[in-house]
Amino acid sequence: MKTFPTRRTLKFTINGVNMLKINSKPVFLFTMLALVVLVTAFQTPASASFDYGKALQTTLTPVPASSPTQVSTQLAASPVEQPAGTYKIETRVSPKDGMEEVFVPAGEFIMGTNDTDAKITIEGGRAFPEIPSFKYTLDSYWIDKYEVTNGQWAKCVADGACQEPNLMRSTTRSAYYPLPEFANYPVLYVSWFMAKGYCEWAGRRLPTEAEWEKAARGTDGRRYPWGNEAVDDTRANFCDINCPKPHANPLFNDGYTDTAPVGSFPAGVSPYGAMDMIGNVWEWTSTIPEWYPYDETDGREAEVGFERVWRGGTWTNGVWWQRASIRYRSVPTYWYGNLGFRCASTD
Repeated sequence: MKTFPTRRTLKFTINGVNMLKINSKPVFLFTMLALVVLVTAFQTPASASFDYGKALQTTLTPVPASSPTQVSTQLAASPVEQPAGTYKIETRVSPKDGMEEVFVPAGEFIMGTNDTDAKITIEGGRAFPEIPSFKYTLDSYWIDKYEVTNGQWAKCVADGACQEPNLMRSTTRSAYYPLPEFANYPVLYVSWFMAKGYCEWAGRRLPTEAEWEKAARGTDGRRYPWGNEAVDDTRANFCDINCPKPHANPLFNDGYTDTAPVGSFPAGVSPYGAMDMIGNVWEWTSTIPEWYPYDETDGREAEVGFERVWRGGTWTNGVWWQRASIRYRSVPTYWYGNLGFRCASTD
C-alpha cells in the first residue's frame, strides 16, 4: 500500500531554552511565531529521506561519450504526449516457443518519474523509489509481446529444460496449470531463476529494468503505456469489483477475478505493441534494485544479487500500482500467484 509522509515535531531552542514554552514576553512570542512560519514554509517531510540534492548532482554527472548506454546530463522534461502514429510497430515470432516479439528501436527515452504519486523512499513495504526522472539511452532490442503463458511453459517442461511451476493452481482456481483452458494465461509461481532458465531455453533473456520501462511507456515519459489518461477497466486487469481482496475497487469491472488471458486488453497496448505491461501479473526483470538514475554498468545487472526488480503491477493491486514507473522487488527464489515474466533479446 502507498505510504504517506509523517511530519517532524518542531522544536525551537535558543541557548537550550525551549521557545515554545516561553510566553511571558511578547518578543519571545513574536520570535517563536516567525520561526514557525519560516520553518514550516521550507520543511521537508521526515519520511522523504531521499537526498534530492544528491540525486540532482548524480543526474547531472556526465557519462563518457564512448559508453554505449549513457545517462543524460540533463533532467528529463515533464511528460508530453507523443503524437499518434510516431511509434512504428514491428514484430517477429520466436521459433522456439512461438512467442510474438515486438521491436524497440535504439535511442533515448525518459525513465523514472517526478510524479506526485511516485514512491520516493525506501521505507514502507517492498516498492522501490521511482525518482528522479532522467534520460537514458538504449541500443535496439526485442521484447515479448505477451507475458509467458502456461502453454509456452509446458513446452519448456516437455523439452526437459524447465520444471513445473511450484504450484499448479492460481489464487482463486484450484486447478490452473497445465489445463488446456488456461494455456493462454500467464504462467505463475515461478522464481527468478526459473524465469531466467526459461528465457535462456527460448534463446532470449530476461529484460533489464530499463528495457522493460522503455517498452512499456515509449520515449516521452508517459504515465501509462497508452498515455496519461487514467487507468480504467478497459485497459488493464487490476483489483476491481471482482477482486477477492479487501481493497477491491467497486468502481471498475474488468471481467476477471484472477489472471486474464494474455492480450485481453488491447486498449492498454504500449507504444511498441507490447500487451499487459501493467496489470495481470508482476514481471521479473534481470535488474538488482538500486537508486536511480539507472546505469547498467554499475553492478545492478550482475549475475549475483540479493534481490531482483519486478515491474508492471498486477491484478491483485489497485490503481496506484498500475503506473509504468512502479518498481517492486523480492529475493530471486520467491514465487507467487501474481508474478510472471516476459523475455527480451538483442539479436
